[in-house]
Amino acid sequence: MSFAAQPDPAYAAMRDWMERWSDLEARLAALLLAPQEAGHFPARLQDIHHQADTLLALDADATLYWLFQLAASSPVGYSASHAMVCWALCRLVGQTLGHTEQEQTSLACAALTMNIAMTRLQDELANQTAPPTAEQRAAIDTHAARGAQWLRELGVRDAAWLQIVEQHHLTEAELPAPVRLLQAADRYAAMISPRETRPGRCVTDSSRHALIHQGHGVDDVGHALVRTVGICPPGSFVRLQDDRIAVVLRRSGRPAEPWVATVLDARGIPVAEPTLVDTGRDGDGIAAALVTQTVRVRLNHPRLLQLSRMALAQPR
Repeated sequence: MSFAAQPDPAYAAMRDWMERWSDLEARLAALLLAPQEAGHFPARLQDIHHQADTLLALDADATLYWLFQLAASSPVGYSASHAMVCWALCRLVGQTLGHTEQEQTSLACAALTMNIAMTRLQDELANQTAPPTAEQRAAIDTHAARGAQWLRELGVRDAAWLQIVEQHHLTEAELPAPVRLLQAADRYAAMISPRETRPGRCVTDSSRHALIHQGHGVDDVGHALVRTVGICPPGSFVRLQDDRIAVVLRRSGRPAEPWVATVLDARGIPVAEPTLVDTGRDGDGIAAALVTQTVRVRLNHPRLLQLSRMALAQPR
């Protein structure tokens, strides 16, 4: 499905905003694939972080929408896409948990670089149908420690950044909150993303997985993540009570009642024009979360992001 081009400046602005995100993701992918060749690695990485922060500050819900759509739709360039989703989750939830600005910066940089020692392998595994080989498994098992060492050699001097990367796959019950937040974000983002061996899972499955801290029961950091992004976050697909299919655009004050836009009617036919829906109204509630790959529709993302902005002016 495609929508007619919108002639107004708002449409062009949303398209430009999306392109800026795509450019940042491409820059991150290039930096992670060849970090030793980049020169001035810490400054380059922090520049990506600061530019992403500027875009996030403009519209956090639009950021979640676009990054979740990119992550859940294709395994191509998985490592950078996964890092960006984890970065956004850590930024938003870190604010909710009251982390200091320095703690948030260290965590954000760790989220972008946690898998630096296996970037190429991570991209390969996303497209690989066979289980990891013994050699691949060994690289996976050691990538956190190797990643921290790589970062030291690349000039990173932020001890918290290095610690979070080094510890992000540990299973101890008493890990620092930033480490546990990155672990929860990592699990959540991995669950929604597709592999060649499986599609991404629906967001409610991902939320349940994020709540559990490495076999130690329900985690308060996981709870904060789900409270912050919502049960069905922007960018995910849902089936409404009347069987229409919609994409989530914007969170509300209630985690289970976001603003959505219809994209398929009850018969599964693409709609001519998406309609903004408040799922907090009687009869318009969410019946189920859906796996992205099961929804066969072409989205006009700038138009949907325009509708997302319109929700800000709607009374609830």
